[in-house]
Amino acid sequence: MRLVELCLEETVVVYVDHLLVQKVEKRLRIICDMRELASSESPDSFTLAYTNILEHQPDCPPEVVEKLVALREGIPRKDAKEVIQECKEIYENSLVDGKPPKTGFVFAKVKCLSASKDGLWRKLT
Repeated sequence: MRLVELCLEETVVVYVDHLLVQKVEKRLRIICDMRELASSESPDSFTLAYTNILEHQPDCPPEVVEKLVALREGIPRKDAKEVIQECKEIYENSLVDGKPPKTGFVFAKVKCLSASKDGLWRKLT
């Protein structure tokens, strides 16, 4: 009986540990994706990073890319416009009936902050 209890206890510990790791990875994925987006060097890498973000955070507006591109130095204006336009098209194509297919846990909060008097993006720029 004690062996069964020990095995069951170990199974529960492994299972709970696995669930916690998955939850943390899911929450950190957006940070990694945003880092990739912020450090992109070419129009293709920007659009790829943005596409990856939309897979997990489908409510990420293209304005996020626009702000990041504006904050970056050394990106030619032509490339910046191309990146922003492509990301807007990617976002528009991802919408279902004019809305994101589901709401993520990050950008809904960012939109609320940007609508406030002080605005998140004004603080960043």
